[in-house]
Amino acid sequence: MPEKIGIIGLGLIGGSLAKAFNKAGIKVCGYDKSIDSISSAVECGIFEVLTDDMDEFLDFNPDLIYIAVPVNAGIEVLQELGHKNVRTLITDACSTKATICYEAGKLGLNFCGGHPIAGKEVSGFANSEAELLKGALHILTDGDEASVEILKKLHEKIGMKVKVMKAEYHDEIFGVVSHFPHLISFALMELILKKDKNLLEYTGGGFKDFTRIAASDPVMWSDIFTDNSEHISNVIDEYIDILNDWKQQINKKEKPVLMKKIRHVSSARQCLYEKI
Repeated sequence: MPEKIGIIGLGLIGGSLAKAFNKAGIKVCGYDKSIDSISSAVECGIFEVLTDDMDEFLDFNPDLIYIAVPVNAGIEVLQELGHKNVRTLITDACSTKATICYEAGKLGLNFCGGHPIAGKEVSGFANSEAELLKGALHILTDGDEASVEILKKLHEKIGMKVKVMKAEYHDEIFGVVSHFPHLISFALMELILKKDKNLLEYTGGGFKDFTRIAASDPVMWSDIFTDNSEHISNVIDEYIDILNDWKQQINKKEKPVLMKKIRHVSSARQCLYEKI
């Protein structure tokens, strides 16, 4: 079990991880290029070291380096760590896995991919909280057996449930259940704004629930969409086919067919969280 963890990226997830690890009695060090993020993190008083200097960060000699930045920035961090010949175990919190795991392998780093399935539509250290991760699922990908076991125990220690899978399979799954729903939420907001932004004053709870995630971080989500483009594009094609089917049945006023479809998906949604 790591006794000292160095966290790169002090946003919502990096901050929440830092707070959860600190609460579990693990020493944490923080690195971020943003002085504003560091200033915000200073106030909570949980960090042994806070810096925007990578060498100073590495001088903390963490047992584990945790990268908690968007995937493109994460790859740049890996390249910097590779250049500095870092041999410490490294993991990450990026929402896509195949590219970053491939890059880590190419650099010869001691790396195991990770993805905490937790978040909010708001970002930044100020919105982070240790309880955000409690009870949440954590995915581990493409690590050796020893690294997976270390990271499994670590995340279970802070109350997370752990699953292990291949990076490519992870990206396929989350392209459907996470990345695509965000895309639909962004697209619906775009549709309303294109038609008439004044329509927003007529929206109710259903619209607000559906579009809550459209307030998410643009840097992170543009990274996700471009990095997982193949899987997301395939889901878009499937969804267009489904929408066209609904369109035909609506145009033909096939009420019994529509009722059957709605009953089927409504029943599945109602019992969704009973099965988990």
